[in-house]
Formats: sequence, structure tokens, C-alpha cells
Amino acid sequence: MAAGQETPIPRLGAEQHLRAAVTAESRGAVDEALAHYRALVTFVPDHPGALLRLAQHARDGGDRVHAVALVQRAIMGARRLGLRADAAPLYAELATTLREIGKLDDSLAAARAGLEHCGELGGLIWEECQALRALGKHGHRAARLNRLAALQPADPVVLAELGLALLETPSAAQAVRPLRAALDLGLDDDDTALALAGVELRVREFGAAETRLGKILGRAPDHLGALGLRWLLLRLTCRWPEAEVTQQDMLRQIATGAVHPALSPFMLLSCEMAPSLLRDYTHRFQQLAGATSVARPDAPHHGGPLRIGYLSSDFHDHATAILMAGLFEQHDRSRFETFAFSYGPLADSPYRNRLRAAFAHWHDINTLSDAEAAALIRQQQIDVLVELKGITYGSRLGILNHGPAPVTLHYIGYPGTLAHPGIDYLVTDPIVSPPGSEADYAEPLLRLPVCYQVNDDRRERPTATSRSSLGLPDDAVVLCNFNQASKWTAQWFHIWLRALQSHPASVLWLLDPGDDARAVLDAQIAASGVSDRVVWAPRVSPENHLQRLGAADLALDQYPYGSHTTGADALWTGVPMLTCLGSNYAGRVGASLLSAVGLDELITDSPEAYASKLANLLDDRALLRSYRDRLANPATLPLFDTAGFTRAWEDLLMATHARARTAPNP
Repeated sequence: MAAGQETPIPRLGAEQHLRAAVTAESRGAVDEALAHYRALVTFVPDHPGALLRLAQHARDGGDRVHAVALVQRAIMGARRLGLRADAAPLYAELATTLREIGKLDDSLAAARAGLEHCGELGGLIWEECQALRALGKHGHRAARLNRLAALQPADPVVLAELGLALLETPSAAQAVRPLRAALDLGLDDDDTALALAGVELRVREFGAAETRLGKILGRAPDHLGALGLRWLLLRLTCRWPEAEVTQQDMLRQIATGAVHPALSPFMLLSCEMAPSLLRDYTHRFQQLAGATSVARPDAPHHGGPLRIGYLSSDFHDHATAILMAGLFEQHDRSRFETFAFSYGPLADSPYRNRLRAAFAHWHDINTLSDAEAAALIRQQQIDVLVELKGITYGSRLGILNHGPAPVTLHYIGYPGTLAHPGIDYLVTDPIVSPPGSEADYAEPLLRLPVCYQVNDDRRERPTATSRSSLGLPDDAVVLCNFNQASKWTAQWFHIWLRALQSHPASVLWLLDPGDDARAVLDAQIAASGVSDRVVWAPRVSPENHLQRLGAADLALDQYPYGSHTTGADALWTGVPMLTCLGSNYAGRVGASLLSAVGLDELITDSPEAYASKLANLLDDRALLRSYRDRLANPATLPLFDTAGFTRAWEDLLMATHARARTAPNP
């Protein structure tokens, strides 16, 4: 029979055509069955079953527009016949087909219409969730999947989807339970197991994560995602020799062009790797994530203040807000109109309330999809959008895929190249990114004249807590490091222990890394003979931390990922810091901070020079005190001159906008 020619069939009654169609399908005679369905609808034009099968055939053949029309007729027939639950497949088919042709809002509406008409059926909730996923409405999707899991508690696929959806929301820690349940029910999927291991690391269930990663690597020793998470686990638990071996395996794969979504570039900031290798990996990571950039709006001249948008989830009691609050408050409102686009916590907090008062306009975009958030930013006619999260946990770089503003720059949230086509510039300074380092970055650099990191001179500078109440000796030189354990390395830890060994009147004050890491480190400390001179500091609120910091004599920095906010905290409380220049952005921030308070002599250029300088400071308490004296009035120093920083920042924004008007989309 010629292509496109219908199968000839005898003239029958409606019921006979239906039985014949079903019989033909049962023996695989698809064309014959379709011919009977077509004949059937000549008798009953809105026959739901026949139209559904014709619609499915049309969709399978690529004619989705015709399929939509057919299934819509079928739904009308179902309503005429009073069908309810039996009509669910029709609504599901309509939602699926609409989603496939990109009509996402219509797809969601179809699924919800089905739920209203047919009742809360699992298949329709699933279709609703698929539409919500395509729309980027992660919070709503997680809520509906939670309902579906309640209806189908033994379905591992639903439970896995719920867990993965929760990872896209602020409730990511709650993903542990459904992901574990899915695997316990027999789901055999490495991606789900890997996602669960990542959450277990976040909630510090290291034993469970290690077992899970071990199983994946037992089957696939070169699995880059599992290697990356195992490397992070080993760093968090300070098992450095094992971490080094895993790091070499990981870097060999990265050097060959491998990439995996579970291994974020943010994790690699703590890895000693060539900046160019990190740049290339970041570029591949963004490509894998679907990063793109569409046409941007023009950069018009409004004739009024420049409209600056700030995009972040950290407009609450968070390090970014703590650093930037003064900048937001000191913007020149005659020249700048400021907009906050927040997708962070909605609950009131001191910094959220302070920032809401500082911005001229505030928009909570939590419930908006990435496309809807970008559309809102466009509607506000933002001239320069400042993205403040980068490739960190909870970021929404997907908003940039939709061209929200004429020019977008990244600032402060992520210390390195983002390699996202929606980012036009990266803000830095001459020490963090010295001249000649431009090739290490995927985007052009905007250098601020002093330190890139803003600080708030309105922040409280409390009187230091007494040493005795902190478990510190009054007569010792107190060395401190309050960075996360994942930033520590064997090299720096051994330098610190050797300094204690050779200087009995000193103690090392460290942020408690948790039981697993502390057990490893305590053994090394005991072997060095200084167990009585290492003090573990508990985790406390930012306010209490700032109060206790002043009890230290010297803060110790490290690379490849150095002290950022932690370093600025120390300097603000009058505690000098010793640093060593790293090779990348994240490892050079400490040097930039020190230069901005006039303590360049505490910047060393090698671990050997760092160890020597540390010994000199421990030998010369008068010199150490002199550095502290130079920090007695921090608000007079360039690092803490918020007004001066704000004027430099505003000049940068004005110049960036002017450049965009003459040469858009660099």
C-alpha cells in the first residue's frame, strides 16, 4: 500500500469498529486499528477512546498540534458522557503534548483542569509536576511531589523525584528521607545515590555518605562525580593523605575534559589546580547546566538615576548582607535607584529588615520561575544587574539565561570565574587578579582601585570576651583560624603545629570541625606533643563570634582557598592576619585585605616564608603588638571606609553602563 494511504476496512457500526480496533491493536496491526478509530469518529465525533488513540498516534508521528486538537475533542466527549476518573488519561495526554511543544503554562493548566475534573489522581499530579519542573517552579513542584508521595508511598521513582526536587529549594536537607526511601525500595540509580551522598555531606552524616560513594566507585572507579564528593568528604574530615590520592585521580580526569554536575567548580576552589584548568572546567560545567544568554534589552538613557538591580538569596543574616549593608545604605539616591531581587528566606531578620529599608525597591521572587524573574527584572528597566551568588549553593544563575538586563556583572558571592554567557564582567582588584592574569577568567575583569571586598563601618566592634571564659591562657600568644576545615591542608596544619612546638608560650585556637575531623586531628596534635595547646572553638552566632575574635593575637590564613569574610572579621576586631599568596582569586583575598589596612609586610609569597614570618612574630611580641596597634581604629583604614568604597563602586557602575550603551553585550 502506498505511503500515506489509509488501510481499507469494511463499513461497520460504531461498536463493531471499536471492537475491531481493539482486536487489531492486540495483534499489532496499528494501521488497521487507526482506520477503525477514524471510522468510529464518523459515527461519534467526540468519542474519547478513539480520539485519544488517534491523538497518541499523531504525537508519536510528530504532529503534536493536531494531537492537541484531537485530545481536546476527546475531553469534550468525556465531559458530555459524564466521565470523571476515566477521563484522566485524556488530560494527561493533553498536558504531555502541550509540554512537548513548549506551551508550558497551558500544560500546567491542563494537568490542573484534569485534577479538578477527575480527582486527585497520581498520574495527573505527576503531569502537573512535570509542567512545574519545566517552568522552573521548584518549590511548588516539591510540594506537589510531597502530596504524590503520600498517595504512592511505595513508589521509588516518585520518592526519588521528591528528593531531587527538594534539592532545588531551601529545604534541601529534607531530601535525605525520600532519597533514602527510594533506594531502600530497590531503586538502582547512581545519580540518585550520588545526590543523596551530597545531601548527607551537607548534614554531616559522613559515614553514610562514605559507604554510598564507596559502592558507586566500586562499580565505576573513574566516576568523576563520586570522586569529587569523596574528595570533599576527605577534606571535611581532614583525612589529607587519602584526599591527595583522590585529588590526583580527579584532576587526571578533569585534565582530559571530563565534567560532572555533582562536582561543582565551587568545590574545586579548595583544590590546588592551575587557574586555566579551573576556568576550562567551569566552562564545561556551565555548558552541562544549560547556561545560555539570549538577546538583552538595550541600555537606554533614562534621564534619571541609574537603575541598579541586586540579585541574591542572601539578603538576610548572611555574610554577604553583613558585608554589603552599608554599601546599600550609602548609595547616592540622586544618581542611583536600587532594586533588590531576593529569592532567600522570607522570615524577618535583623539584616533582612535593615536591607529592606536601604533599597528603594524590593521584590521577593521565590515563587517565580527563572523566566518569570528575568521578565520582572526587564519590566523594572534595570540598567546594570549585579549578581551576588555565582556558583554557590542555592544560586539561580538560570535567571541570566533569559537576558534580564543590558549588562550583568558578578560581585562578591563567588571568588573566581563563572564562565556563564549571561555574566558580562567579574569584579575584582589588582591583588586578587593582578595584571597578566586575564587569561584565567572567562569574562572581562572590572578592577576596583583598593580591595574588591566591601565592608560595613556601621558594624559593631565589641569589646573582646575574656580569654579565661573562652578556655584560653592569658599569658600566651593566641593564634587562630576560624575557616571551615575543608579549607585546611596538611601543609598549613603542620606549619602551625611546628610553630607551637618551637614556641611553648603559644596556643592554636581553631573552629571545631566536628567529631570525625577532630578525631583525626587530635591524633596528629598528640603526636606533635602540643595537645594542651590546641583549643577547639564551638560554632556560635556571627555576633558572638565577632565578640570572641578580639581575644586572639594573630589570625592565620591559608591557600588555595583563603580567608574572606573571616579575614575581614579578624582585622575589624583588631587582630592582624598572616597570609601567603595563592595562585588564584580565592587564594589571594587575604593579601588584598591586608594591603587595604596597610599590613603588606604580613603577606608572604611561599609556605617557607610564611613559616619563617610566623616564627618571627612569635619571637617578637612587641612587633606583633605593633601590628595590632595599627588596627586600633579600623574605620580610618581604606578596607573599612564604606563611603569611599561606595563612591568607587558607583564610578564602576556608571562606567560599565556607559560602556554597555556604546558597545552592548561585551
